Amino acid sequence: MTNRSLALGAAGTLAAVILGVLLVSAPTAGQLMPAADWEPPRTPWGDPDLQGIWDSKSTTPLERPAHYADQEFLTDEEIAALEDAEVREASRGPQGRDVRAEPGTEADVEGAYNNIFSTGLGTHYSRTKRSSLVTDPPDGRLPPLTAEAEAQRAARARDATAARAASAPRPRADVPYPVDTGRAYDNPEEVRIIERCLGVTIPCTGGLCGFSRLVQGPDWVGIYYEQGHGGGGYRSIPLDGRPHLPSHIRQWLGDSVGHWEGDTLVVDTTNFTGQTSYMGSAEHLHLIERFTRVAPDLLRYEITVEDPTVWTRPWTMELAPTLQDSMQNLIFEAACHEGNYSLTAMLAGARIAEAADAGAR
Repeated sequence: MTNRSLALGAAGTLAAVILGVLLVSAPTAGQLMPAADWEPPRTPWGDPDLQGIWDSKSTTPLERPAHYADQEFLTDEEIAALEDAEVREASRGPQGRDVRAEPGTEADVEGAYNNIFSTGLGTHYSRTKRSSLVTDPPDGRLPPLTAEAEAQRAARARDATAARAASAPRPRADVPYPVDTGRAYDNPEEVRIIERCLGVTIPCTGGLCGFSRLVQGPDWVGIYYEQGHGGGGYRSIPLDGRPHLPSHIRQWLGDSVGHWEGDTLVVDTTNFTGQTSYMGSAEHLHLIERFTRVAPDLLRYEITVEDPTVWTRPWTMELAPTLQDSMQNLIFEAACHEGNYSLTAMLAGARIAEAADAGAR
């Protein structure tokens, strides 16, 4: 991880101010729209040019907060207040995350990351003015879960509660970014994907999965996703009209096929494995992604998510990736080593803590 997270977050905010005139303030069609006299750049073979390094980090919540009710777009005053609150939150804690606690104290040791590693502030609010990433259903909320998915989620919540109760005490409140999560480490399969170095899952949005590089050819599109220390991921998307792979062939990032609809790249992805998971959806996950360049530095990225075993209806979200300086090569292939080497230590440490606790009793 480098200083680019903070630098590009600030650059994205500045770009939002400078280039915001290219976009309507509150799109009546519910989408980011290009200016009437603007045409996207073209590849040598005539397709819209979507190539470059794109930053899709966002502080806009997935679902619309209840206090916004049916308010789809925010006012400039509301955005300013939110961005100010984000800056204050980034400096939370008795001393703020950019100031060390007393050297040698638990708060000092466990305060692992400062603000340099934080998601860029305000970049998404300023560009879209949306109160949520979810655009459909119109209330900005996820559709209800199916009865089966609701039962599974409740069971996972009970298991997590029991694991926390059996584990070490939760971290102290004065530790600004705790390393010790307080979770139980009983088996490697129960540890989070990011700690097991399993790489990205798609849709890959927000947080550590904020940067991606998109390259094009006449019949293919390639996307590389950077995911911090969790390991990245590649997608190769054919545009030659081929069908999906047979249903018995499953892949971690699914099987993607694409085509152009006017100036929009449409990518249809199925055939996920039972081990990949997006919000509880696995082998039945079906994604339809739409990439449209709407300004020199901006994409409209729409994702429709469908899984009839998890949600009672499909739902759609919209992100606004911003173009970064490709000449500086600000994206790197992520190699995940932390979990590869430290997972054994995590499990061993948990056994030592359990033995010490048993001896104390």
